[in-house]
Amino acid sequence: MIDLVVRIKNVVVHADGTVFESFYDWQGNSTDFEVEMAQFKYGHVSKVVELRTYIVSDKGSEVLFSAAGIPCILPDRTGVLVVFDEKPSSLDSPDAPWFFAYPHNAAIFNVDGTLRFQLYNPNGKGSYIGAIHSGAMPEHPDTLGVLIGTVGHEPEWLYLVDSETPKLIPTGKWIRY
Repeated sequence: MIDLVVRIKNVVVHADGTVFESFYDWQGNSTDFEVEMAQFKYGHVSKVVELRTYIVSDKGSEVLFSAAGIPCILPDRTGVLVVFDEKPSSLDSPDAPWFFAYPHNAAIFNVDGTLRFQLYNPNGKGSYIGAIHSGAMPEHPDTLGVLIGTVGHEPEWLYLVDSETPKLIPTGKWIRY
């Protein structure tokens, strides 16, 4: 049996030793909004000093995920997609082995946290992969997309992600948000 991603767990550590946990899973369940807001507000009481992200599998393993970005569970649950910001945040691990800059600033990782491949942005220099898109694609059910934009502008063009290849699939759709 293939080990699949069941949830992403975040552990936030504050300077005073207080620890908060949150999660989201492949079925759309997540930590209650009120709990998330209480955790956020606690940042005014005590500074966040560490953020740890774990990929949790259906076999129960928890793998510390140290890529400098927020993982999105792939529809087939064989791994996660990460779109990287322009620069890592101050909470990203200084030991993070994975960070990809523009224009090819996204990657797919396996359930064990290893790199499957870096996505290839067909628009090249002067563009970037800006966001994950999963809604309003009735002709592509169970598919994940990414929006690609020109540096200095919001991401606009929708491309589909195939978890088996680094090549993005153009849709010809222009998305504004």
